[in-house]
Amino acid sequence: MTTAPARPDVAPFVDLRSGEADPVPSLIAEAFAAGRGYVTPERFTELDKLLREEIERLTPIVQRIADGRPHRSRDWYAAVNAIDAAEHALTYQVATTPLAGSINVAELARRVLDLRRIGGVPS
Repeated sequence: MTTAPARPDVAPFVDLRSGEADPVPSLIAEAFAAGRGYVTPERFTELDKLLREEIERLTPIVQRIADGRPHRSRDWYAAVNAIDAAEHALTYQVATTPLAGSINVAELARRVLDLRRIGGVPS
């Protein structure tokens, strides 16, 4: 996965165990901020691609968590609902206009946050 360009207003998450920077929190922050500033259509496309890749990476992890929980328990429902919502968000086409693009990337970012929370990945 490629990393987003550095933004001075968003500090990247650094995994203290490995010492490597996690670019996803800065992608999420940029996606949520997209509606408040000018974002080029190319950047909307790139954000969309990177967030979709993260959803595709996290979905099997969360599915394994759901499979390990008692069927129809709260944790099982939370995992299954997060996967369903993420898969639904993936059905939307890439939007590059300012309003549609910002709504699209913000929704993808919300789904990434849900999957990361359930998957135990710090955001």
